[in-house]
Amino acid sequence: MTLALGRDVVVPQSYAFDSTGFLSVAHTVLQARNATAINEHPFRLHLFRANSFEDAATSILGRAFDKNHPFLSSLLPELHKPEQYGLDSHHVRWQSESFDRLLNSDWIGDIRAQALNEIRTEFRGLPRVRANPPAAPLGLGELLTSTIAETSPMGRAAQSLPEPFREVHAELVSAIRRLDPTRSGAFNERSRLRIPDPWPDDPDRRTPEEIVGSKSTLNLVIEFVDTLHNVIVADSIGIAPATFSTDVSVGDRILISRAIAQELAIAQYRSATYRPAWLPHQDVSAGESEEHPLFEVRLNSQATVTESRTLGQFSNLRDNAVDAIAALLDARAQRGGSGRARSPFWKGMDKLAAAENATAARKALDAHLACVASILGGQGDAGLVGKFGVQVFLTGSGATGPAIAAALWQFPSVLEFSAIAIGALAPTMTKEGVQSARRWQGTRRRAHALGRVVDVRGYQS
Repeated sequence: MTLALGRDVVVPQSYAFDSTGFLSVAHTVLQARNATAINEHPFRLHLFRANSFEDAATSILGRAFDKNHPFLSSLLPELHKPEQYGLDSHHVRWQSESFDRLLNSDWIGDIRAQALNEIRTEFRGLPRVRANPPAAPLGLGELLTSTIAETSPMGRAAQSLPEPFREVHAELVSAIRRLDPTRSGAFNERSRLRIPDPWPDDPDRRTPEEIVGSKSTLNLVIEFVDTLHNVIVADSIGIAPATFSTDVSVGDRILISRAIAQELAIAQYRSATYRPAWLPHQDVSAGESEEHPLFEVRLNSQATVTESRTLGQFSNLRDNAVDAIAALLDARAQRGGSGRARSPFWKGMDKLAAAENATAARKALDAHLACVASILGGQGDAGLVGKFGVQVFLTGSGATGPAIAAALWQFPSVLEFSAIAIGALAPTMTKEGVQSARRWQGTRRRAHALGRVVDVRGYQS
């Protein structure tokens, strides 16, 4: 979706190094890029207190062995307790002191080493996105202390929120109070919530899960704290709205509570730094969020569902996605200049940026999404959905499935038109919303994630 709307994907340094999901996606995208548009660079690295990806990685690795500032790696769990993996802790620590030694270690394996080396090579020499000064000098501990204060904007207004928000808010406040963000070292590092070690300064030496009472409550706290951290990072990037989503759930498991925890974290940050527009995006508790998640994968419900057939459909979907990404990157690479023609893709983005009224915005957006759809060919489509939605989807076989992966972004946050243009456009999107709903008939959801694109500073809803 980001690539289809002419943007680059900005990746914070910790995700670039430690996110298995990002490294997997980056590998797929860069493979497609190398085959069609070698000079196109869709990823940008966001740096904080580091001068390069290697510097950031070395700093993160050092914290894996620092009990005062721990870092629990999801990509490299061997770093935390090497003995559980049959490794010598002194040897692993020595190898982790150097990024090159790590990549050449005998336990990291080819897949992880290749992924890290691939993204390191990609970031080398490219412009970085440096951290901007925060609008308010508030750390994670201060934001969490404000969260549990009854006199805070969130505390005063909590009872006026819809019932699902009140329930999640009350559970979060109770759990965070038990963990006590005013304790020395309590929330200095988010990894402490994930490590089953005694919580800092707890007289009974209880783990975080034991303190909050259950794994589900701890997961809700982790979602809230992670989102607060991500909002801080997104605000320091300061160049585009940010995407917030829950994990991808297989089947029909409800993710509403985790989505609400994210909304409350975004609202908490806004209330502490930008007084206006702090209330959460309340329709996350409504059925609409379940009908239109941020991301979903669907399968043809009429087909015989066997394990081998399902895996085959997903494999076909992935292959088509790679082909579609390659075509999209090729169009993005044709930026014009030096005697080269500018592609219809960028001409469409130029018209979109120059739109001065609702009519021009509507025409330019329709034309650009039609261009994206033509680039995707029979492997997907793009269009407007509902009141403020922009959707891009890919298919595993033909224009209707049987496997479909779709992403839906909120229109105002993505395209940032004036309020007048947005207001005038809203009524005209109903027809496309109906057509999109019909497109999903005969399919059933296989996996989905809730979330949205948001301006963390609260300038837009």
